[in-house]
Amino acid sequence: RGESDCISVSCCGRGSQRKHLVLVVLIHAMFVRCFLRRVGGVAKNIRRPNNRYSTEGPQSVQRSQDVAVDNGNVVMDNGDVTVRDVPPELMPVVTGLTSKPRRIPYWYMYDKKGSEIYEEVVTTSKTYLNWRKELSVLQSHSDDIAAKTSSPVTLMELGSGASSKTRLVIQALLRRHGTLTFIPVDVSKDHIEEVGEQLERDYSGLSVQPFGGLYMEGIRHLSCLQEPRMLLFLGGSFGNIPLDEQLGMMKEIRTQLTATDRFVMGLDMNHNRESLLAAYGKQWTANVKDNAISRLNKDFDGDMDAEKFELITDFVKNPTEGDTPSYVVGHWKSLAAQSANFRKLGLTLDFRSGEKFFFTDGPNWSCKWSLHQVRRLAERSGFAVEDYWTSEEADY
Repeated sequence: RGESDCISVSCCGRGSQRKHLVLVVLIHAMFVRCFLRRVGGVAKNIRRPNNRYSTEGPQSVQRSQDVAVDNGNVVMDNGDVTVRDVPPELMPVVTGLTSKPRRIPYWYMYDKKGSEIYEEVVTTSKTYLNWRKELSVLQSHSDDIAAKTSSPVTLMELGSGASSKTRLVIQALLRRHGTLTFIPVDVSKDHIEEVGEQLERDYSGLSVQPFGGLYMEGIRHLSCLQEPRMLLFLGGSFGNIPLDEQLGMMKEIRTQLTATDRFVMGLDMNHNRESLLAAYGKQWTANVKDNAISRLNKDFDGDMDAEKFELITDFVKNPTEGDTPSYVVGHWKSLAAQSANFRKLGLTLDFRSGEKFFFTDGPNWSCKWSLHQVRRLAERSGFAVEDYWTSEEADY
């Protein structure tokens, strides 16, 4: 998160009536919880071939090994493994463990402990500078952002975590309107409930209503409210959404917003390979590898050894004049031929030396944008860039 570009936009409404909407894009880099949603009472990764953003969907989790859900149980097609008593919210994790290549959903890393590790890294790192850069931009422009809203306004933040930088926006909105309802959205509800209680102690006039869930669940909840709304998606978190799902997500967000609403995004514009590899290097091991493996072992009674995997990152550069952003990639590499047993699942995973295990839902860990690509994304999803602020280096 860092000093960022702010982009405001206008958009056309349905039919012949033109509506105007502001999209403020704080350009910088950060992490995001995987874009998932619940379908038919079972949490499903939205990486499905069809109907990814519809409200209806199939009642089975499709995997490379054709694993189906039957009354809460998971049955593999070859009959070797039957998994019972898996909580619905963990079904996407089982999906990833039994897929090829193996993976976990991105949001799985962000339980309470993972969120705390994340906050420590981004606020103290000497090479990951996005948090401080975005903080600087918000210090300079929070009042400009607040000026985009009318009273009364409800503020929602996706992937809110500790809401540390969001305090600047909260303060600006309280200065402008006197009172404010804040809805933080995060998969770690325990964490945001603690944060919300502290925020209410710190700011009179603020009411915090934590929403534990996935991004689009929160946005659909927001769409039920009548008063004007501001939606925040800071920290470059949108860049963690799988490349092939970003446009669809933006379009669905657009359908949930009205002419009185405002949408604020943060996107990273840094394309320097050396600095990116330093920023996304070993310092993230505790967050994206060690804590995730510890959680797997806890949730599924496993014996997976985090020390036998290594975090590997790389950078994929795409033309800045094209529609596809550049992006950082990441995975765990198995350091030896080994096995991991998950007794609760009755599942043994055999890893080859050098085999990759992914903690992202698409090829991208974190996308890096050009202003052209941001404008194109906005246009293709029903928005239009209207205004923006950038860092001094123009890389956030």
